[in-house]
Amino acid sequence: MEMLIVISIISVLLGLLYGALERAQKFSRRAITYTELKNIEAAFKQYEAHYHRWPTNSLDTIESGEDKGFIIKVEMAATLQGEREKGGATFDLINPAGIPFMEFSRYNSDIPVNPFKSLNQNQANTPRAYRVLFDTDGDKQIEISQNILPVGVIAPTDPITASIVVWTYIPATRTTDNAGTYDAATDVILGSWGSFATR
Repeated sequence: MEMLIVISIISVLLGLLYGALERAQKFSRRAITYTELKNIEAAFKQYEAHYHRWPTNSLDTIESGEDKGFIIKVEMAATLQGEREKGGATFDLINPAGIPFMEFSRYNSDIPVNPFKSLNQNQANTPRAYRVLFDTDGDKQIEISQNILPVGVIAPTDPITASIVVWTYIPATRTTDNAGTYDAATDVILGSWGSFATR
């Protein structure tokens, strides 16, 4: 009987410990993602300071009003890292000086990605990729329109005062109802324009 009580107490303690470890791991991934967003933003600002223009990418273009950007894929990642060629393709037109502006640490199918696992398996790597929008119309305002976001992800309500914004999608913090049932897993936007929050 005493052994059963000890085992049940240990089981409860392990359950509590697992929950705390899971929350700590998610917080850590969130902090890493936010740091990477700020590093990407800084790299593009350094690029603009050196070349006096924003880089362009004809593939995976994102347009929100007059502002334009793209999903960061292998070609852009290679140029930001100062690589002149990769897989037979050359990138001298975007970064002819070969300056390493930053280093990406994590790839999935040649796409730099955040450390979270994608909730949407049908889109493979795309939800975890980094996206960037530049203030190409010069009004120092960037508005992320709802039509460039996945279904269920809510755009920022106010325009962002910035020359560049970088974002990615991460899993939302799951909550439970009164019965203890978890809500459906969804993605949320994490962007470089706000301060780091622990939600």
